[in-house]
Amino acid sequence: MATVPTVLPLNVDFTAYQVLLPVKGKEFVVGVHNVEAGKSLSVAKIDCCSELRKLLTGFEHIIQERLNQSMDVATFVEELKDVLEHILLAQPQVKLPPAAFYGRIYSEIEEIGWEHIAWVAPTFMSIHLRFFDRAIREHLVQIQLSPDYPEREPSCNADLPIALEIQWRAGGRLKDILSQFEQAAEKYQDFWTVMEDIDKHVWVMEPEHPSRSNCFRRIALGGHCSLCITVEPFSPRMLPEYRFFGSDTAVDPLRLRMSNNMDCWKLERLLRENLEDVLGITFPSPQDSDRDDVSSECIICYSYRLLDGKEGASEKGSVPDRVCDNGSCGRPFHTSCLAEWLRSLPTTRQSFDVLFGACPHCSHPVIVKCSFS
Repeated sequence: MATVPTVLPLNVDFTAYQVLLPVKGKEFVVGVHNVEAGKSLSVAKIDCCSELRKLLTGFEHIIQERLNQSMDVATFVEELKDVLEHILLAQPQVKLPPAAFYGRIYSEIEEIGWEHIAWVAPTFMSIHLRFFDRAIREHLVQIQLSPDYPEREPSCNADLPIALEIQWRAGGRLKDILSQFEQAAEKYQDFWTVMEDIDKHVWVMEPEHPSRSNCFRRIALGGHCSLCITVEPFSPRMLPEYRFFGSDTAVDPLRLRMSNNMDCWKLERLLRENLEDVLGITFPSPQDSDRDDVSSECIICYSYRLLDGKEGASEKGSVPDRVCDNGSCGRPFHTSCLAEWLRSLPTTRQSFDVLFGACPHCSHPVIVKCSFS
């Protein structure tokens, strides 16, 4: 690899350049555009690869200062190289394991079989093991090793309802980790059977993409009502923790049935079957239900999850937590959306931190307690 930057003009006007920039054993490609002869590069623009962009994050003001001070591309390239050398020197250096580490890991992989290897990092310090349970479900175990493995316990993680704390002793092997996770997965076979049945036959509103560790489901009931359940992993066919969401007119009869019909609960049946029998309903499914009937989007902002700027992931953010009490309406709202809507109306009355107004869909009276913080 060259040690001196290479600057290549991209046009005959010499207003754009491509730079091959070697720094600390790495080579970066940088584009410099909007160059004006005889003037500083203050208005020039640079583009670079994602790796270099990540390195320069937080140092944009320094790069702009160097552009302002540079009268030509060659000068700026030397300045950029100097900045990158300092950034790379400040980064923590990864301590690689001794040669014996790699020999041991290779022999342990041979011991468990390469068919159990889903992925291995180039340093062999991160390994994903694969195994199948008796229902042919595939499971991944993510293992992070330290350079002094096996004296130090590795960090392990898998998609289980309850996190497994592995039993480790100095001199342990990868096969010991795999065996412990296989035994743990065996304990959750009925739990996964129950949850897979729910995911297959009913309209699950939350989580949007359930994993095998999720014990919670929010099930659409129709009429803008839903049932939230939290299933016990070791007793998945027992009555779970539950909560109905919807207008009182719609959900009060369901609460009453749940209370009165518990003698119909049979542990040999699946959880979904027991819930449908006790409630006297058939849960809507995505295949044969009208989306408008099970819709849970806020009627004001037309969104399900309300991101507040601090949360950027689709699985985060507040969901509608209020509904219209009119049984023929029952439309859901975010409390914050409803409060903002009511504040904008001249007909809304306020008493301390409580707003009195009308449902934006049916004009039925609604009350909301709001925060002014």
